[in-house]
Amino acid sequence: MPKCPFKILTGLNCPACGIQRAIHAALMGHWAQAIKYNYFLLFAGPYVLSFAVQYLMPQSRAKQRLGVVLSNRYLVNTYVVTFLVWLAVRNLLNL
Repeated sequence: MPKCPFKILTGLNCPACGIQRAIHAALMGHWAQAIKYNYFLLFAGPYVLSFAVQYLMPQSRAKQRLGVVLSNRYLVNTYVVTFLVWLAVRNLLNL
């Protein structure tokens, strides 16, 4: 598995550290273990999955509306802020 460049440079866990292991565990059916590898994935997973759903949808008004929701400034800012908060929390609590 490739090493996290952020962790190599700083020695800290980035908010995404553990996602590869979490996805692997989830694909093997080990859901509890996947969640333990990266708790933030529970929060960010549906948002990322929504982009995949939108990409796969045929051209329609529903696809356009979903695109408007996903690119909403407040929603994007919420995910950016929670990503940064998770960076601090996981390193302070050593998760």
